[in-house]
Amino acid sequence: MIKLTGNVSRKVPIPGKEFSSQSFSAGMEAEVGNEATQEEIKAKIREMYDILEAAVKSQITLNGVHLPEEKESEPTQAAVNNNGGNGNDSITPSQKNLLEKLVREQEIFGKERIELLAIKSKSKAASAIKELIENNRKGGGNGAK
Repeated sequence: MIKLTGNVSRKVPIPGKEFSSQSFSAGMEAEVGNEATQEEIKAKIREMYDILEAAVKSQITLNGVHLPEEKESEPTQAAVNNNGGNGNDSITPSQKNLLEKLVREQEIFGKERIELLAIKSKSKAASAIKELIENNRKGGGNGAK
């Protein structure tokens, strides 16, 4: 048997306290057979990561902590196309599902994955989705790992 070990942790600021943070983490182990293919191992690792990421997000939410919004950068075409919306409308369920699907399919891990899955605004989600689809078309399907 091949033993896989995974850990996900996240530090978030403590509201109202400068230079302070609190940590949330989750870990797990899983086994795959010795005959497992590389694709089966990758799939198991992705599954573990998704489970651990959901567990950490749940811990954060249960403790009443809100993840900080992403810093605003230069307006993207998707934000410009929002046509009068303030860009702060909440991400739609279909955008959230598509983002999760693209992140999973393109095997994006680490900080980039966390940032993409933490997007809360509709315009930022539209911009990120557009960029991920363009990356995939250009053959840059594997994000930062």
